[in-house]
Amino acid sequence: MYLSELFLQVLEEKSDANAAQKALEVCNKEFCRQMNGVVDEKDCITYFFYTDENNDIIKPNDRYQELMDFWDVYQGFDDEIPHEAKKNMWILQMIYEADINRVSWEKEKRKQQLSLWQLNSLHMLSQEFEEKIGKKELVILRRGRKGFHVWERMELQGFDGESSVPESDFIENELIKLYQSEGMIILIVGRKGLTPQRIYGYYLSDHGYKRLEEREINGLQETALQEECPMAMYRGRLRGNSGIYVENPYSEDKTEFGDNLKCCI
Repeated sequence: MYLSELFLQVLEEKSDANAAQKALEVCNKEFCRQMNGVVDEKDCITYFFYTDENNDIIKPNDRYQELMDFWDVYQGFDDEIPHEAKKNMWILQMIYEADINRVSWEKEKRKQQLSLWQLNSLHMLSQEFEEKIGKKELVILRRGRKGFHVWERMELQGFDGESSVPESDFIENELIKLYQSEGMIILIVGRKGLTPQRIYGYYLSDHGYKRLEEREINGLQETALQEECPMAMYRGRLRGNSGIYVENPYSEDKTEFGDNLKCCI
């Protein structure tokens, strides 16, 4: 059975954390059965993506879409289920890792479509982000029928001049999308309520980026940034659970899959 349908079937009409945990456990067991012992990193890639002879990703396949459809129906319960109950859920780890691979592939594909001038502009913008010291939140606004509205909110991770993290690929991919269309971004630096937050604004398009004037930023603070948009946080993150690492997802059925398995990471 399709994983999202199975989750909803086990959940029935209940909406509490215990029911969601039970449905997650059932789906995780079914997911492990479907993967049939696949754990090697290369095998995981070919399981969720169409690949060429060099094992490079061509595009996500139906198994990837099934996994993401499951996440779409499950994610609203994720914060309610204790970490202790989720830490052995192979399905959650695979959602995160499959989406990392999808984002990395998509980002590189989009970068190839940018001109050298746009790539330099993207690099300069990333450097501006790195120069800002403190906790950083990025808000992406898209143009709608009634002007710009909040589309995504995300913690700005990986833009600190140090080691890169998967989340930085996700953010860079979202910025490239704006270079290919248009949009505004608001960078909020500092923790709310502790010190005065510093707010920076940028307009992005296929012509590059330009800094917003203070009056433009103030106008957005009084209008678009005041709107409630629950989906913005959901859109502004990788799918899956980054805190899950399962050493042996098939440990409950060693007779079928063997004792010496290593997860793909």
